[in-house]
Amino acid sequence: MVLKRPTQNLTVSSQMESKYKIVVEGIHKTYLLGATAVPALRGVDLKIKPGEFVGLMGPSGCGKTTLLNLIGGLDYPTRGKIYLDNQDMSRLDENQLADLRRDKIGYVFQFYNLLPLLTALENVMIPLHFQGKLSKRARKRKAMELLKLVKLDDRANHTPSELSGGEQQRVAIARAFANDPSIVLLDEPTGDLDSKTGIEILNLLRDLNRKGATFIAATHDAAVSEYCSRVVHLRDGKIVTGLEISGLKETPEMREARLKVQEQYKEMCEREILSIIREQIKLQRYEIRSSYLKEQIDEEILANLPLHFDDLIQELVQRGEIEGEFKSGVIYLINC
Repeated sequence: MVLKRPTQNLTVSSQMESKYKIVVEGIHKTYLLGATAVPALRGVDLKIKPGEFVGLMGPSGCGKTTLLNLIGGLDYPTRGKIYLDNQDMSRLDENQLADLRRDKIGYVFQFYNLLPLLTALENVMIPLHFQGKLSKRARKRKAMELLKLVKLDDRANHTPSELSGGEQQRVAIARAFANDPSIVLLDEPTGDLDSKTGIEILNLLRDLNRKGATFIAATHDAAVSEYCSRVVHLRDGKIVTGLEISGLKETPEMREARLKVQEQYKEMCEREILSIIREQIKLQRYEIRSSYLKEQIDEEILANLPLHFDDLIQELVQRGEIEGEFKSGVIYLINC
């Protein structure tokens, strides 16, 4: 028997609506294992603004994935409320939650959850099929655009077994964006990847986040935190502050080594940018798109940058190494 929730929709104040994308109020979640009640979340309060990239961090079993699933409408809380775009999700029945997930939420699962008999292109087309708004030709065209966005259009006709772990994760990310979600949820986005591929995925996610969607990532990988606009630490089903979180993948020594390598790649990228700009000045070109510069930089360098490429350009402008201003993706050089 399926338990139906009431269909009445409660709203929060207009002030809260305008300020927050997601509001979590006093969330508890308890699972029954036989006759034993096991608390997964014990009174979580959280507010997330539109466009944030929030990391949910902590050791295994702290409640990260449970909270992610509740925000994503994959489960109901035992107690408490979650508001998404001013809508009380606890008041929605299963069909309404399914509609909400289809229209507003993209989900990237830890182990990709790609259908093994379908190609990468067909996997990305699945949400578009259920959305039912586009013709088959239009669905295929959009799916190819998404695969191109994650640099996998040349692998469109390969099945998951023919793709690497990083490539499967990219397909999963493309699929999550198929319905133009306003929220993207990620469960351990780097959990099954080597460190180099993990950094590539995080750079991709950072670029996609800048397009406007709100990102929430559950992870125990400390490297993810540096790509988030805010990090929320959980322990034993509660949000904690001022405490060191144990059980993370990256040790202080590993972090120091990784940041040192990233700084070296940043310096290489800066040198290449300045060299390209000098050549453009010789050609009397004083307006340069960052996308043009990015195309000239080696992909390995881009994949290991510790910040967004456009932020690096802005930093060079602020330091005076590029004489001009940077607006809307274009460098306007001073014509001396």
